[in-house]
Amino acid sequence: MMRKRLPMPQLRKRLSLGPLLLALCCIGALWLQGQAYYGEDTALYHRMAGLQVSMLYGLPYEGESEPAPSPNVGTDIAEGVSEGIRIELLSISEAPTVDLTGSEPRILIYHTHTTEAYFKTPAHDYTETSAWRTDENAHNIVAVGEKLADLLQNTYGISVIHDTTNHEPPKLATSYSRSEVTMKKYKEAYPSITMFIDVHRDAYGNDPQEPADYIMIDGKEVARMMFVVGTGEGATGTGYEEMPDFAANYALAKRITESLAEIDPNLMRNIRVKTGRYNQHISNQCLLVEVGHNANTLEQALNAVDYLAAAIAQAAGIEADSVPTSLFAPQSTE
Repeated sequence: MMRKRLPMPQLRKRLSLGPLLLALCCIGALWLQGQAYYGEDTALYHRMAGLQVSMLYGLPYEGESEPAPSPNVGTDIAEGVSEGIRIELLSISEAPTVDLTGSEPRILIYHTHTTEAYFKTPAHDYTETSAWRTDENAHNIVAVGEKLADLLQNTYGISVIHDTTNHEPPKLATSYSRSEVTMKKYKEAYPSITMFIDVHRDAYGNDPQEPADYIMIDGKEVARMMFVVGTGEGATGTGYEEMPDFAANYALAKRITESLAEIDPNLMRNIRVKTGRYNQHISNQCLLVEVGHNANTLEQALNAVDYLAAAIAQAAGIEADSVPTSLFAPQSTE
């Protein structure tokens, strides 16, 4: 039986409608999902801007310089992250239960890159061991970890251990293998530890000439922060034998980031999802936080820690009257 062929103009018309209908279906699905989540007329805008859909495919996000609508958090995804993870990011929302109560240690703060240092100032001038690095703990990332531990312990009543082991020697590229040993040592000695926080300083550039990329809160210069979450897929896509609980770690980072974005939408940079593991297989509450970068001063980084500690405590359900209310008061845009 001969099938009747459509005239060429009609065939072209049908073919051109296919992508249009598919696009409309996708937009409709995002709108329905956003409407259910936000209950607002601008649901589609919030859903797409908050998740930064273009970033799911490694494309530049045109609105990156503008803060995402609160309380959403943007996500930058590195090249090599699988399609499955990109899709999973759309639905991750529930963070693991965080219980930081009790007298036994609950948090380990440590530094995989222990000698990372900041922009020099008269108060924090140091001898470099290499570019933007020093083994003087009063002037490097260890000082940031020390303040975070002190605040969590003495302001919020959370039992914390701060490990200052230098994991960089003999080779910086293998630091994570040595910090993993440290994490496992403490986990075995203190099974009560549930949260592991690897505190870093990010890189802004090789030779910044002045402090940059900070915000003003209550008259103080504050470094911006960012969480890095590893999928464990590895650079070649083969993955590690023991994989991290990517969804739980991401959800926890997202919860804390959202709290900090409520203070000032520019305080946090987008969460960065990468193919590495970053020892985030040790627990489902592993955080890698970049507190500023080498164009920030140590003073700016230390000012940021006040807010980071408060947000961690809030994620653990610390009573509101135990948290200084000024830390979570939205900043005026005037």
